Amino acid sequence: MALVITGCPHDENSEGSSAALIIISMDGFRWDYFDKTDTPNFDKLIDGGSRAAALIPSFPSKTFPNHITIVTGRYPENHGIIANRMYDPIFDKYYYIGQGSAPVLDGKWYDAEPIWVTAEKQNQTAMTMFWPISEAEIMGVRPSEYFVYDGSVSHNDRVDQLLKWLDYPSTKRPRFMSTYFSHLDNIGHRYGPDSEEVKSAIREMDRTIGRLVNGLKSREIFQKVNIILVSDHGMATTSSDSMIFLDDYINMDNVSVVDWTPVAAIRPKGDVEPIYEKLKNAHPKMSIYKKGKAPARLHYNNHRRIQPITAVADEHWSISTREYFNEGDHNEGLGQATHGYDPIYPSMGGVFVGHGPAFKSGLSGPGITNIHLYEMMCKILGLTPAENDGNIDSTRVFLSQ
Repeated sequence: MALVITGCPHDENSEGSSAALIIISMDGFRWDYFDKTDTPNFDKLIDGGSRAAALIPSFPSKTFPNHITIVTGRYPENHGIIANRMYDPIFDKYYYIGQGSAPVLDGKWYDAEPIWVTAEKQNQTAMTMFWPISEAEIMGVRPSEYFVYDGSVSHNDRVDQLLKWLDYPSTKRPRFMSTYFSHLDNIGHRYGPDSEEVKSAIREMDRTIGRLVNGLKSREIFQKVNIILVSDHGMATTSSDSMIFLDDYINMDNVSVVDWTPVAAIRPKGDVEPIYEKLKNAHPKMSIYKKGKAPARLHYNNHRRIQPITAVADEHWSISTREYFNEGDHNEGLGQATHGYDPIYPSMGGVFVGHGPAFKSGLSGPGITNIHLYEMMCKILGLTPAENDGNIDSTRVFLSQ
């Protein structure tokens, strides 16, 4: 685990509270997971802070699009990361995620300003113990200290790094910090959201948060630090019996599928119209949109990386090909749970909890859309927001002032 240090201490912005802000992402943590098992440490934050009924993701409800929406306040069609895997016709290159991904490190893919860039540009120190794209130089700026993602780093080590940063002298101490955990998403995909394995993973995540809370209490700063818990999306059960096979309807030699289930990005090798006509009414559990024709509420029409045809499966359904499905154990990999579906489905909802001096205590509020969190964080830190799609009025109910 290699720490990268890029900057010098800043003269802190005099606006806003001086309290540090920590945002923690728990990938795939569905809105109802708090209630599935005993979570004493989550309960401390919820009882002493503010909780939304759900954090509603942007479409598609995938990891990278939504993590970037949370920290930029922009819909995926406006920040540029419209899927976990994409093709850019100007770059003539593919974007893909995963440890060691070269495109993830390349700032040219990102069209919006993350909160750590906003902070650094306004003389506040930001440090990231993982967050999707936080290791990239974006608009010429990086966090003052950051780590390139390494999934082998333990939960305890991630928490301990946050606490180490809070032990820095005041001239070097960060105002903004982040960290990220993928464990629950991995378990949810493998075993399903209602499994005993997911309940065990929830309890493990609760213990991780307890380590942070205890570390803050031992430093006598628990009530002085703002903590935001979020997730990028929820999780829905799937079944190998609920399959849509594209090769039942089209010749796969005539298309390139850039990204797969449950949102398939289809790039015809010739004319779009014949492929669209064959797919548009092909299956009752699949919606087909030509580029620019997706429902306006999805905000998924206006970026060059959106392919000519987008196929969207209904909740619980998966899009594949018979050829792939029948190879080896691929059918088992499609059998438990996934996400990516239309955010209109409650199963796609994530979590939002805020605790600390910026938040009301004991508040249970309505569900909120994740585009609004960037403005909230800017207000907490006293920053002037970059252009974004959210508004502060949507989150005022959770804030103490």
